[in-house]
Amino acid sequence: MTNKNDITNKYISRSKKLNQIGIALSSEKNILKLLEMILGESRSFTNCDAGTFYRINKSKKKLLFTVMHNDTMNEYSGGTSGITPTLPPLDLFDKEGNPNLNSVAAYVFHKAEVVNMPDVYLDETPLSEGSKFYEKISGYRTNSMLVVPMKNHKNQVIGVLQLINAKTEDGDIIPFEDEFNEIIQSLGSQAAVALDTVELIDDIEKLLDSLIKYTVKAIDERSPHTAGHSSRVAKFTKKIAQLIDAQDNGPFKDINFTDDEIKEVWVAGLMHDVGKIGVPEAVLEKQNRLDGANFQVVLDRFNYIKENFIFNSKIRNLKNKKSDDYVDDILAKELEEWQADYDFINWLNKPGFLPDDKKEYLDLIAKKEYVDTSGNKFSYLSENEHLSLSVRKGNLTDSERKEIQGHILGTKKLLRKLPFPDKLKNVPFFASSHHEWVNGKGYPNGLKGDEIPLAARIMCIADVWDAVTAQDRPYKPPTPIDKAIEILQSGAKFGEFDKDVVDLFVQHRVWERKEKKK
Repeated sequence: MTNKNDITNKYISRSKKLNQIGIALSSEKNILKLLEMILGESRSFTNCDAGTFYRINKSKKKLLFTVMHNDTMNEYSGGTSGITPTLPPLDLFDKEGNPNLNSVAAYVFHKAEVVNMPDVYLDETPLSEGSKFYEKISGYRTNSMLVVPMKNHKNQVIGVLQLINAKTEDGDIIPFEDEFNEIIQSLGSQAAVALDTVELIDDIEKLLDSLIKYTVKAIDERSPHTAGHSSRVAKFTKKIAQLIDAQDNGPFKDINFTDDEIKEVWVAGLMHDVGKIGVPEAVLEKQNRLDGANFQVVLDRFNYIKENFIFNSKIRNLKNKKSDDYVDDILAKELEEWQADYDFINWLNKPGFLPDDKKEYLDLIAKKEYVDTSGNKFSYLSENEHLSLSVRKGNLTDSERKEIQGHILGTKKLLRKLPFPDKLKNVPFFASSHHEWVNGKGYPNGLKGDEIPLAARIMCIADVWDAVTAQDRPYKPPTPIDKAIEILQSGAKFGEFDKDVVDLFVQHRVWERKEKKK
């Protein structure tokens, strides 16, 4: 006679087990591990010898063998095993499009109901044919079966859980208890909801990754001179972070990055320049001190001045009864000075360093005036042209440089508005800090030392490296590797870059390393 306390304790124990399984299922985020857990916990709960988890394919016309476990056959495939199940998918429909009701798994899928077969060989329906066929090809005899549909929160069947050969504690094959029908169905539905949730999260993450990549691509392609820059910076940043994570000694021996942190660094690298969307294209694209139409205006004016000299010479020749093409001393001197000024302006317009003596020469040219045919006086250079050509280093005026530097604030503002998940919450801070220098002379906040997150110090070096070595900038040839290394090491020497990161970057020749997939 069964003791009531024994029955009560059994149900309490099973309830606790169900709760434990439910908690475990809800916390697992890896789909393959989740599928294994669903099958494993179901087998453990029912103490059965084997089991199979079927999953509906995208076309919803087949059931795929996703996870297969069989203790007797010592077969464990699918899931995280790395072994692909050898059995072909189950057709859910025949050639005429009629539901396949001859396979127990397909039957359960279509009917959305539990099938509990105490003994397959005593079952006279077509449902037993699949098990009998499997015995012929494998030698494994299926006796008892419990097959349940896995329904998600929409009450849709997304998979089938098949449990085979329930056992006693002594290992004897027995039928599955009827009370398991509802319990395993409940567990299956719970697992299906968990699986749906994980897939939804996975889909959202894939969507987020795609949106990030296409947003970055759109921004990079605003300028053909920076196309691919963000992707390369992200790759370099990721490779440096992975290298730091692998260090067992040295300054980074205690630094470890999780997979999520590596991804966070990578995303920050991808989005470090998104603020450039607010920078005027004329500034973003600027290659020289004066670009495009602005410089052409200067050249046209200088050519007009030359023609004016020649015209005035013709007038003088006419008055002095000289030939039309006679070059007097006045014209000769004017043309000589004009040619020197013209050549100088063309040389000066290219970015570079402007020494004091050259700046003085520019100022003299800017003070020169010419008279047009109407007798009006004009300067050789406008105030803005003079200002642009006076840039001491590079090609940007102070106001243009501020606009470029302002992209950092734009990056920070834009990224803060994006609903990043918790594991990517630091992306705005990392991305907007990649122009901060260790010595505190960077921007936008003048952070120094450890105030700058390691991810940003890494990104700073990745950004500089790609900027000087990029192959896709037609206005500037790539800097040779040895010279690029000198630039990084010089920056580290003067406190701009993190010396430990630079040393690691150079020592391990990160630009030659293949990216690890994480």
